[in-house]
Amino acid sequence: MRDFRMVVFLLILFSICTLLLTGGKLAYDRASAVFNRRLYAEILDLYDYQYTEETVESDFARNFKTLNIGSRVFYVEKNPERKTVVFKADGPGLWSQIEVLLAVDADKEEIFGLRVLSQGETPGLGGRISEKAFQDSFSGLDIKPEVKVVKFATRANEVDAISGATKTSQALENLINRGLENLERESDILFSEGGN
Repeated sequence: MRDFRMVVFLLILFSICTLLLTGGKLAYDRASAVFNRRLYAEILDLYDYQYTEETVESDFARNFKTLNIGSRVFYVEKNPERKTVVFKADGPGLWSQIEVLLAVDADKEEIFGLRVLSQGETPGLGGRISEKAFQDSFSGLDIKPEVKVVKFATRANEVDAISGATKTSQALENLINRGLENLERESDILFSEGGN
């Protein structure tokens, strides 16, 4: 009798654990799908591609190829008229981690677009990096010799920093340039016949 109760107890315990693990996996898969749809929408917005909430995944797949190189993920545009790639770049800001999507036109050696995905900088100061007007100021910016966020932009590779947010502006400059260095290391693979 005692052995029978132990077997029943273990069966119930294993069943509960199995259900919890299955539920956790399903929740993870659902959250991952939502995250990917939001990311795809951000990338499509960056390129002004039209999509609906229902077609975001198919529209993304039609216009971009996803390449995993090491631990990095690159999204190469399938448009044969231009050679662009989108990738995430992140790094420490003044108060928190900053994560951006960076789109680069490899032929023109310039930034195609930039979107801040997450940041926790001071609202009204460093937090202004999330403003569309600031992000749009990076479009067309030369990436050679390197991107500079400066007080008064005068060169093709410079953009105006946010007044009162020097550390955040420097952090953004650093993470963009690190991301561009990573891109340069992988560019042969990205734009080979298999990559585009």
